[in-house]
Amino acid sequence: MHFRLASTFPERVVLAQVAFSALLKTSSRATRNTFDRKVADFVLCDRAFSVLAVIELDDSSHAGRNRQDGARDQLLIEAGYRVLRYAQVPDSDRLLQDFNLPDKAATSPATG
Repeated sequence: MHFRLASTFPERVVLAQVAFSALLKTSSRATRNTFDRKVADFVLCDRAFSVLAVIELDDSSHAGRNRQDGARDQLLIEAGYRVLRYAQVPDSDRLLQDFNLPDKAATSPATG
């Protein structure tokens, strides 16, 4: 997934296994306990490291975990992050579509 994100979005920064504590801040211990020890699979950032999206890859270990995954997503969404979940590694076209970007050919600099 990391390689697919990096090749699809070469102008972006792809981070893997990012602790929720790096994304979410609170002074409340009770609130912090709701995301302590949670990790996002991938975070896509711009060159200034502003988060564009949190991307979760749901393998077979996520079976039956819809409620827990939904709660994790809700924490991130309430903090203002975009969350994308995939059951398998998507192709580049799907990623471009999900980010509402033109295909790579349209974004490549003209040569000539």
